[in-house]
Amino acid sequence: MDLFNRLTQNVIKHQDQGYAFYFKHKDTEIKKLNGVTKEVDSSLINFDTRFRLASVTKHFIGCGIISLINDHKLSLDTCVKDIYPNLPNYFNNITIKNLLNHTSGIYDYEDMPHDTYGKQIKDDDIITFLENTEKTYFEVGTTYKYSNTAYILLGLIIQKVSGINLGKYLKEHVFDIAGLKDTLVNYEGITQIDNRAYGHLIDDDKLIVRDQYWCSATIGDGGIYSSLNDLNKWIDFLLADNPFTELLLIPNILPNNVNSEYGLGMRVIDVDGHNIYYHCGDTIGTNTLILYSPYYNLRAVFLTNLGGIDTAHIKNNIIEYLKEGNY
Repeated sequence: MDLFNRLTQNVIKHQDQGYAFYFKHKDTEIKKLNGVTKEVDSSLINFDTRFRLASVTKHFIGCGIISLINDHKLSLDTCVKDIYPNLPNYFNNITIKNLLNHTSGIYDYEDMPHDTYGKQIKDDDIITFLENTEKTYFEVGTTYKYSNTAYILLGLIIQKVSGINLGKYLKEHVFDIAGLKDTLVNYEGITQIDNRAYGHLIDDDKLIVRDQYWCSATIGDGGIYSSLNDLNKWIDFLLADNPFTELLLIPNILPNNVNSEYGLGMRVIDVDGHNIYYHCGDTIGTNTLILYSPYYNLRAVFLTNLGGIDTAHIKNNIIEYLKEGNY
């Protein structure tokens, strides 16, 4: 089995599956493309094709928050209720840092009553949802529980504190300073996204378009689009001197001394004494991965417009490859 097939084992599910893949480890480099952006008669996917990042969005939201912290408009200890005073009183104990590292315990908005393929909710609807909750899953700060709700709220906080539309703020304060040309916030039904990869599912061994459902129009938890080329530039930016990584990559140690392996928007894992940074994304019809390590001289990006895939398999396959002595 060649290295590409080994690394993508369990994530390539169909011969027509659309994807863009990049891997570099020291002098080994792999670039692969396959499939089309939407159905069989549309454009071929290329390295500039824009995919919905799903939860890979979160580390960009984290950088937006860090930008406000660097400008002294927020701190990690800022109380969320100071920004949204109409939220329930339990928000008196929740800080920006709790939202970023998934220790807030706030409820999952995915539990809202909904019609799966009906009206889409928007980020502002999450405030209404939270205003009608009475407690958290656990005492704030004591446990790690991954929260899409938290990152939607963080996106709204960026807008409210900056006084600028989230898409515009991230473009000016994150994307542009990193030289990203294909990366943007998508307001579904409004934003024009050229060279867009639409999501697909497999039905009776055929790819069918399934790009949207009830919670795929929110921004903070997964609404950014980008390309493989831009994400490669982004890794270059994160590896160089920049205003974000010092905070972004601080792992969270819980009160019981357990490392949650999540920083302030990026996962941080130890592999034989050295860190690998990564994040996966998963939404209807789309799955994503970004991964890098300065110590191992390693990076990987995988973007596919096919749903039902766990891109953590690539991370696990890379670690297995490293542990065989390929350091």
